Amino acid sequence: MVLSGTAPPTTTIQPTTTTTTSTATSPGNTTVPTQPGTEIPYGRLVTGCTVSGTVAVTFDDGPYQWTSALIDSLNAANVKATFFMVGKLYGCIYDYASVVQKAHNSGHQIASHTWEHKDLTSLSTADQQSQMTRLETAFKKILGIKPKWVRPPMGAQNSQVLSNLGNMGYKIVTWNFDSQDWNGASVSSSQQRFNALGNDPKIIPLEHDALQSTAQQLGPWLITWAKQRNLKMVTLSECLGEPIPGGQYTNVGGATPRDSSWVC
Repeated sequence: MVLSGTAPPTTTIQPTTTTTTSTATSPGNTTVPTQPGTEIPYGRLVTGCTVSGTVAVTFDDGPYQWTSALIDSLNAANVKATFFMVGKLYGCIYDYASVVQKAHNSGHQIASHTWEHKDLTSLSTADQQSQMTRLETAFKKILGIKPKWVRPPMGAQNSQVLSNLGNMGYKIVTWNFDSQDWNGASVSSSQQRFNALGNDPKIIPLEHDALQSTAQQLGPWLITWAKQRNLKMVTLSECLGEPIPGGQYTNVGGATPRDSSWVC
């Protein structure tokens, strides 16, 4: 099963100087907005939350057949999550357009996980851009928005990837806690990992809604886990103190009716 598997590279990405005139900033590692209520700069790598008392639960590799039920569980508890969606992996995003719309309309954050879940560090600049723009096109058609956040597949990134994504108007996030669901960890094993954390860990945990056990068991259990620790389950942007929805999306017009172009 191809999931967002390996942990993010541990090498610190040093800031680099770009010669482009875009709004991207030099890549760098941060978890702190310049001021509360301001956006993280484009091209910046984020790994953890900054707002105390929050947890930004994230789900990768959907939309898939289990995603809708997970959204129902989150909605019933009035909590929010962030979905890093892929264009074409276990299915075609256009075939799950109603699920994408359901997540967005419910107030969950929609973010990019690229078109085909390829390691961006192994691709040319042009191919990296293609992986992003093909998914952008789908989001524009389905939702009428372009997400501002991306999680590189497998957490793989380097200074060139960060700079390229930043120049395309993206902020980059990996994670600082791994449930290990992608690696075959049982639900109980993942739960033990969460239970070993402190009461305000400021985590951005990695889970996968493409896995039935995560969507039906681990995800709903996290709602209880957070409440027991008086943590508020929020979107990625909210856990970073960004404006909502300005820190999440660029509006590009309304969604378009389905037509023959909605294919993968």
